[in-house]
Amino acid sequence: MGDPILYNKENGIGIITLNRPERLNAVTEEMHLLKAKIISEITIDDAVRVVIITGNGRAFCSGTDVTALVQTDEKAATARKELTKKTREVVESMPPSPLPRWSLTHIPKPTIAAVNGAAVGMGAEWVAQCDFRIASENARFGWVFSQRGLVPDIGSGPYLLPYIIGLSKALELMYTGEIIDAKEAERIGLVSMVVPPEELMPTAKKFAQRLMKGSPLALKGIKELTYGSMDLPPNAHFEWTHKLFEASFLTEDCREGVRAFLEKRPPVWKGK
Repeated sequence: MGDPILYNKENGIGIITLNRPERLNAVTEEMHLLKAKIISEITIDDAVRVVIITGNGRAFCSGTDVTALVQTDEKAATARKELTKKTREVVESMPPSPLPRWSLTHIPKPTIAAVNGAAVGMGAEWVAQCDFRIASENARFGWVFSQRGLVPDIGSGPYLLPYIIGLSKALELMYTGEIIDAKEAERIGLVSMVVPPEELMPTAKKFAQRLMKGSPLALKGIKELTYGSMDLPPNAHFEWTHKLFEASFLTEDCREGVRAFLEKRPPVWKGK
């Protein structure tokens, strides 16, 4: 069956693939640990400019694997606790960042969810953490927690979803737990576009290439300022913006960007 999460790099794009198709990519503690390690690697890898997360099989991610949660075997429970501890240690060892600590949002590079099928529960929460969402015609989305007597498990839906689709629509999805199809997700602004299944990854990669036209340092700063605006009052955000602008003005990438404009050629970024 292979690893439950696969990771590969392709032309500056880091591709994370959830790989438990037989369980609709339901999330285990092992997957949390693997995802944290991959994200830690991506964060410091200058060769990776954009990140795509997708799923193998019929689903993007069907949420937490509840079969693991109801196991009563003491050995299994101890192993699960140990994996949880290791995951927390990996997350806490990540480089400091003003970005939110949700794992996908914490990546200081553009992120794209290429949603191939059902994204419910934690799967929907992960989708909300990405900067962009592109959906297959087979995609479905649902914050089903209320139907299980729960609030969203990692909170990225309640925090980020209102920014994406508006407060009332976000609350409607979370209150009702209804599952919506790809076209409705596009109508309310949850996804940027809907494409046939065979065009999903080519479309996501093409979009990623567009994002790589900008300086990696500039994109990192833009992401920090945008997500930072959710937590900071306007005056503090203005001061932070001013500091980042002054710092970016002194970079090699800025000088290269100006030279490329004057010379009427594409810039060659160094990320410095």
